Amino acid sequence: MTAAYRAAEDAMNHTLFSLTGRLTRRDFALTLGVISGGVFFVMLALCYLLFPLTASTATGFFRNSAEVFFPVYIAAFLGLNLLLYALIPPLAIPAVVRRLHDLGYSGGWAAPLLLLCVPILCLMLLPVCIFIGIITETMGSSFSPWNGMTEAFASAAAASVGILLLLFFVLFIPLACCLGWLFLKKGKPEANRWGDPPVEEVLPPTRAAYFSTAGTVTRTAFIRRSLLLLLALGLVLPPAAQLVLQAIVTVLIILAATIPETVEILPSIIILLTILPFVLFPLPLLPLIRQRLRTLGHSPYEAFLSFAALLPLLITPLPFARPVLMEGSTVTAGALQSAVDSMIGVPSILLWTLCGILSLIGIIRLLANDDISCRRESSEESEVHDVLPKM
Repeated sequence: MTAAYRAAEDAMNHTLFSLTGRLTRRDFALTLGVISGGVFFVMLALCYLLFPLTASTATGFFRNSAEVFFPVYIAAFLGLNLLLYALIPPLAIPAVVRRLHDLGYSGGWAAPLLLLCVPILCLMLLPVCIFIGIITETMGSSFSPWNGMTEAFASAAAASVGILLLLFFVLFIPLACCLGWLFLKKGKPEANRWGDPPVEEVLPPTRAAYFSTAGTVTRTAFIRRSLLLLLALGLVLPPAAQLVLQAIVTVLIILAATIPETVEILPSIIILLTILPFVLFPLPLLPLIRQRLRTLGHSPYEAFLSFAALLPLLITPLPFARPVLMEGSTVTAGALQSAVDSMIGVPSILLWTLCGILSLIGIIRLLANDDISCRRESSEESEVHDVLPKM
């Protein structure tokens, strides 16, 4: 790879939030992909952190942990997701401004994009209502003024949520059309007051840049590619895999009807197959991670550190398998409480914490500064391994 290609890719990262200059359609799409991938990664990390925190709260402060854990987790999950989604429009403003410059328009036309944040942030009333409902159930009977206040708040919030959803879609449709126009319209070929026409570098095949363990990759390129690939995997793999796994689950149910001995293990298998696509979708990042470890001179086996957080996601739901799938609506409160206790008990919390720490260590090591000798060696290799892929 030549120094020019490396400089071009690194410069794109440094100007991610710049308001000056121009941006082509391809680089605009890549920039939005990196931003969305970054938000998606933060969302995954926070949702992982939520489990041990919520489990500790439910078991430490509430007697009926089964009745508290799931509503609290869902409320916190919704609140975090809405907050993070609201960050995407303002983070995308610089890219939209530079794209408008390329089309010959002032960057001020990007301001309406911020309107999307308003209904998204206001929709955070929904998780607040869920949380207040939990408080009402646990302490409302002993504090009657609280009941009246929460009922009035819930009624007002329910009406507001409907209005905000309508407002969101009213704003979303025209703004989505504007974004489509930004993606599809070709920029001005001549220079304008915002600069010369941007030059796009020739990109190598996707396989060479994303799914090859050969060659080396700089920290900047690794971050960009990882975020882009993580976003694509999160959007595509879980829904596609669910279609295949639904057919497998149907076959297993038919098998259990003909072979009664398999009934004991069937619930755990169904639960495991159901959650597998949502847990294992980051695994295709492994070649890119190994390429980064090779650049740093680390052992390729360190790649498993980054994926340590996936282990508790596979193990934790299994206690729910038998009482929920086998007994269904007839499951007793005692069986449900026992399943939740085993799922959010101290051993589970320790497992989540330990695996989270291991993943954090692995990610931090991947983001270490590039070794000078490795960078010198990589400059002599083929440029196909160190530039962005074709989209």
